[in-house]
Amino acid sequence: MDMNVFIRLANGTASLIFLALMGFLVFLCFRTRSKGLILVAAVLALIKVRFLNWIVAAVLNAYNIGQWDPGLDVRGEKLFLRLEIAIITSGIEVVLCYSLCLLGTFLIYKEWRQGKFNQPPV
Repeated sequence: MDMNVFIRLANGTASLIFLALMGFLVFLCFRTRSKGLILVAAVLALIKVRFLNWIVAAVLNAYNIGQWDPGLDVRGEKLFLRLEIAIITSGIEVVLCYSLCLLGTFLIYKEWRQGKFNQPPV
């Protein structure tokens, strides 16, 4: 088996598993109407989509700051600026998304302590 085939298969499997997880989370969101669960599901989707990188790329392209390619000298002012912005954006995205996940987890715990997830007696 070629390594490229294995990598494509692994990526496809990971995408299917993520899609199944998101479907399950959306089902639970509708079933429980939990604010914390909705927040966690939304943040997981935003992590996968990498929304902040899209916004920053659109702004950088609007200001005509060139795209960095591997092997290109980054000592030029505009390319160095783009590299710095990319590093800062990645850090902000990680901190923001995981902080929101922790907030959602705290909300889920709080709702669980209030008895929101208890099953009614049969």
